Amino acid sequence: MFPTGKIYKVQEITQILQGILQSDPMLQDLWLEGEISNLARPSSGHVYFTLKDNSSQIKCAIFRSAASRLRFPMQNGDAVLVNGRLSIYDARSEYQIIGERVVPAGVGELQLAFERLKEQLAEEGLFEPIHKKPLPKFPQKIGLITSATGAAIRDILRMLQKRYPAVEVLLFPTLVQGEGAAAEIAHAVACMNRLPGVDLLLVGRGGGSIEDLWAFNEEVVARAIFASNIPIVSAVGHETDVTIADLVADHRAPTPSAAVENIVPDQEELRQQLAAVRSSLVRSITGRVDSIRTKLENIQSRIPATHRIDAINRLRQAIDQLDNRGQRATVQQLGGKRRAWQLAAAQLDTLSPLATLARGYSICKDSSGNTITDAAQVDIGEEVHLRLSRGQLACRVLKGKIDV
Repeated sequence: MFPTGKIYKVQEITQILQGILQSDPMLQDLWLEGEISNLARPSSGHVYFTLKDNSSQIKCAIFRSAASRLRFPMQNGDAVLVNGRLSIYDARSEYQIIGERVVPAGVGELQLAFERLKEQLAEEGLFEPIHKKPLPKFPQKIGLITSATGAAIRDILRMLQKRYPAVEVLLFPTLVQGEGAAAEIAHAVACMNRLPGVDLLLVGRGGGSIEDLWAFNEEVVARAIFASNIPIVSAVGHETDVTIADLVADHRAPTPSAAVENIVPDQEELRQQLAAVRSSLVRSITGRVDSIRTKLENIQSRIPATHRIDAINRLRQAIDQLDNRGQRATVQQLGGKRRAWQLAAAQLDTLSPLATLARGYSICKDSSGNTITDAAQVDIGEEVHLRLSRGQLACRVLKGKIDV
């Protein structure tokens, strides 16, 4: 009996099953828990292993691009969580997991939330170096965002006083763990950005568990740090603790104390540098003066003493000649000015009314001081006043005659 329906090839069945798997969103982004066995790392950079539990197993493949991003050093026997998609390996028609991430099992929901937010923000570019702002070399005003009562603030203030006491410190106290801490930290970052003259922000706290540090893994804090116009240094926990805030910040310090070493210079080192610069300048100036003095001494040694005296005498003689010429020029200028003044005075004297009076003329005025130029301006018996070249006369009119 021969089959009456369609006859499939093995490859076709495999492709059908592959299509079914790819069409199911759940199977394209799933997490599996199990134990690693048969771990292999060939020279291609890919990673292969079997993920098993008490009753079943499934092969896993992590290709080179994803394997290069793994931060968990896997070993056989490790209990892990694997994130990836379900696929079929065509050559053997075996289903397998194409892995993207691997984290140790037992870390719980917080670690998974951390990984997912980290991946999301990385895809948005929040961790890119191009967004990192440079730190000021000599900050004048630093804003601290941390608990007002924790050990971190005491360490920070002590280190600042020791290294760079000239800096001004503004503290914005916040919760650093527990409910509401993330919102307070984000609010503090925004408020500090509205204050004038703040050169740098230091955000952090001391060490603790992942739960204690979780406020610094919240998205609202990451967004606030990324939006800050002021450079931010993140100093959360200990050196082994890495938070989302560390990844977004412009600079990450392993501890709050280490952060101070990164954000302010050491005053003792500055004093030593200034002393070295001063010594260098003194040596340079002294060397320059010595060099010029040596050149002058060489020039003087090449000119005989008698020649130097002759040169001085020639200069004196030239000065005397210039002085004589200056005096003659002054006398000539003064003589010319004097003659010009005399001529102007003579011209003025010719036009002066006093010169007219000196020739026998007089000026006649009535009792009101009005100048009389016509006999008709006065009456018989009226008193008039005459201005002579020397003195004045009071006269009375006895008769008058008008020229026709």
